[in-house]
Amino acid sequence: METRLPRLTAPPLAGGVREGIFVRRAAVEDALAIAGLIRQAWASRVAADSSGHRETADKVRADLEKGLGWVALDGEKIVATVRMTPHPAQAGVCEIKKLAVLPEYRKRGIGPRLLKLLEREAKAQGIREIRLAVRHDQPRLVEWYTSLGYVHDPALGYSSPNPLTPPPFVLYKEVTT
Repeated sequence: METRLPRLTAPPLAGGVREGIFVRRAAVEDALAIAGLIRQAWASRVAADSSGHRETADKVRADLEKGLGWVALDGEKIVATVRMTPHPAQAGVCEIKKLAVLPEYRKRGIGPRLLKLLEREAKAQGIREIRLAVRHDQPRLVEWYTSLGYVHDPALGYSSPNPLTPPPFVLYKEVTT
């Protein structure tokens, strides 16, 4: 069953999210479109060895089957997505997988809104900590996540690092009750 979540335009968000953008839970049937969106969002923006360039519908489907995801839509077109999965070894911890927003939809508050929905759901599920990984060559992205309350912890490792690149920055956010 599909659940419509609140419109991104109410209340207004920083950056002026445009009318017509809706967010809903991702379904496994969205996997092919989500994988394509991630590859498109990464194109010409992230180094060629990024795992985002190799995102597949099977990987997306597997993440959605063990966790949750959301998509932002402009009409029928998926323009942004994020997923969370349980940490494979630590109870009460989840990991953010592939927050992606198409370039023409960036700076409209869609990414932060997706993260807020993810955080709210994590809290409802009793998750105590959310983690994410940022490529070693993306320090500005670390700053962006830090502005949203995430903390870089050099002592943390990521459960599924890209074997083709140096270790990522790992950030976390405590989910308060």
